[in-house]
Amino acid sequence: MLASPGAELSYGLAAFLGALQGVAEFLPISSSGHLSLAEAWLGVDAETAGHSFNIVVHAGTLLAVLLVYRRDLLDLARGLFDAEAVPWARRMWLALIVGSLPLGIVLLPGVEELVVRMEGEVRWIGGALLLTAALLGFTHRRETPKDELRAAPKLGHALVIGFAQLLAVTPGVSRSGSTIAAGLALGLGRARAARFSFLLSIPAITAATGKEALELLGGDAPLDIAAGPFVLGFVVSFVVGLGALKLLLRLIEKLGMLPFVPYLVLLGATALIVG
Repeated sequence: MLASPGAELSYGLAAFLGALQGVAEFLPISSSGHLSLAEAWLGVDAETAGHSFNIVVHAGTLLAVLLVYRRDLLDLARGLFDAEAVPWARRMWLALIVGSLPLGIVLLPGVEELVVRMEGEVRWIGGALLLTAALLGFTHRRETPKDELRAAPKLGHALVIGFAQLLAVTPGVSRSGSTIAAGLALGLGRARAARFSFLLSIPAITAATGKEALELLGGDAPLDIAAGPFVLGFVVSFVVGLGALKLLLRLIEKLGMLPFVPYLVLLGATALIVG
């Protein structure tokens, strides 16, 4: 630990963590892992402000996804009522539903408590970062066919990508990295895999954010936390995340995900050593 436990979530710290979330959410380097490491080394309690703050800044980057993919979302909504106008929409809806099913495991008793405990275990996070590096390295050389960008993956493929997303509830396993890597392994092109990954993130993060909000309002989570830093973290994560997502979508087809592997190995190894 680089700071004593129970450090106050100040405005400066909230802005820093919000920016960290905005960058790390869309780059395949695990935003939850970076937030958990930063909070552990800065002394933010994962079981009080830390976990709740992580959900709030994830909501900020969710807003960035909604803005970037607003046309796709409008077409998906229109396709429910006019299949001829948007022929790919209903297949995409089915793929997103199937891909979201594995997250139901998180609702099992004790799973959320386990995730919160892992957010405070630096060495565990280090190992998960190394796992993310292995996933990115394994799929880097997969061919990237020039397939139809808006075509939905097969339902079996969507389910596999959904289990990759489930793996990412572990702090240190990148959600975007694991799901894009799974898409590449299944034969999707980079742009198509990235698009489905970020569309799939919308129901997942929406559900997690809604659950956290209900717990805060219902008294199951701490209510003595100042709202100001949370609001600032949300705004910063949205602004930074919006820029990071647009940048990643431009670069992913040219660079792939291999450039992120050395960084993940270095950070993961440091977390294992420093603890």
